[in-house]
Amino acid sequence: MATALILTITTGQMYGTEYKITARKAVVGSADSNDVVLPDRTVEPRHIEIHQTLDRWFIVPLTLSGRGISLNGMPVNSRSRVNPSDTITLGTLTLQASIVEIAEQVAQSTARGMVPRLGEYFVRRGFMHTEEIDRILQRQREMRQNGHQAMFGEVAYELGVVNRSQLDAALSDQRNDFNQRFLD
Repeated sequence: MATALILTITTGQMYGTEYKITARKAVVGSADSNDVVLPDRTVEPRHIEIHQTLDRWFIVPLTLSGRGISLNGMPVNSRSRVNPSDTITLGTLTLQASIVEIAEQVAQSTARGMVPRLGEYFVRRGFMHTEEIDRILQRQREMRQNGHQAMFGEVAYELGVVNRSQLDAALSDQRNDFNQRFLD
């Protein structure tokens, strides 16, 4: 099951405006070229980056001094984890963070630098169809409700949708894409 970070503005004229971040990396600032555009004169053109690592979310300052960035009232000078109900202040804007579960989308990843989720590799190789992905996601939800967390590939294997060699092949494809996009 994938997660999305929801940022809700809790101050100023934009009160109540929500931004849903599903990408593993997003830039937030006042420039139109950003993933999240905050049209406020106290927000730098490229103020912060938001990173998703596994099911955790982090903010990374992009301003030279880290000025104008705080998390729960504390200045942020380096990568800091964002938890549900945390408040992020950028300039004079305050945003409330929440994290929601979303269905894993299996679609061609076209964003520069993005590595597709594992389900996409299963579909590309013809190992599964969207109905099977829905069944795996439903099983993940059931497991979470019972206090168990399992990765998409683990659940697919446990349900017998893929065998070990298919899982290894998809993981190998994903790892190769990661290496090509980030390490080369």
